[in-house]
Amino acid sequence: MAQRSHENAAATLAALLAERKMTQAQLCRAAGVTPGTVSRYLSGTRGYNIDTRGARTVEKIAAALEVEPDYFAEYRAWKLRRLSIACPTLFDEFYDAIMEQARQQGLIDPKSGQVIRK
Repeated sequence: MAQRSHENAAATLAALLAERKMTQAQLCRAAGVTPGTVSRYLSGTRGYNIDTRGARTVEKIAAALEVEPDYFAEYRAWKLRRLSIACPTLFDEFYDAIMEQARQQGLIDPKSGQVIRK
């Protein structure tokens, strides 16, 4: 299984920059993105719920940092949203299995059905 982060995009990006001793400016040049883009990802104002354009940005950043885009949790969530549209029957089986595990682990409120944040 590939290495993956379970932190948000801001924490993941900050950790990768620190590990690689890379500055924001170096990342911008290597990824071909603007300083504002990197700043928004690092501040958490961008990257939580990415769309196709955001996915392309994550792909550029991931390549510059020499990790797979799937390293970022938000990218994996984006792929799952796309899969749910492209193949709803497969996704339904996957969804049911995850929801059952979440209920068993007490992550779903039995009354409201909402996810319990821990």
